[in-house]
Amino acid sequence: MVLAGLSLPAFAQMEPTPTLTPTPASIGADATSLSSADKSFLTKASLGGRKEITVSQAVMANLVDTQVKEFAQQMVTDHTLANNDLMTLAKQKGFDLPTKDESDLSLDWSKKASDTDRKYVKEMVADHVDAVHLFEEASTSSDPDIAAFAQKVLPTLQHHLMMAQDLRKAMD
Repeated sequence: MVLAGLSLPAFAQMEPTPTLTPTPASIGADATSLSSADKSFLTKASLGGRKEITVSQAVMANLVDTQVKEFAQQMVTDHTLANNDLMTLAKQKGFDLPTKDESDLSLDWSKKASDTDRKYVKEMVADHVDAVHLFEEASTSSDPDIAAFAQKVLPTLQHHLMMAQDLRKAMD
């Protein structure tokens, strides 16, 4: 099934998340200087970004629709770039990001099903609603580096949400 009404150029026009340049004051910072909200943001953003990558990679071989496959690849590309920047930021802040075994998640999404495309798109809509909210809140952080990171990534997440919603509407 090919979804009509979605423009493929929107995928190609996506800009990768810009690389952050640390401010001199933030280099070698101590994690104790981070607020609990900033620590929570870093943790949730890291886990959420890694989930997007894991799910998108795992489901890719089972997707039928070309546009959904392209969307999944865009998720891997964009979330990998954002997560790399997030890891750099966390390191600058002296904050250790959590690790989580995602093998069960990968296994679940790598299983073939008749409605894999629909389930994946539905998951991406829900995940990106949450991510946009998380990054909107972090964009007002009192820590200028956290706020700058959230402000740079937020437009990409908003675009992901819009694309996922468009894919879902085209499937209904």
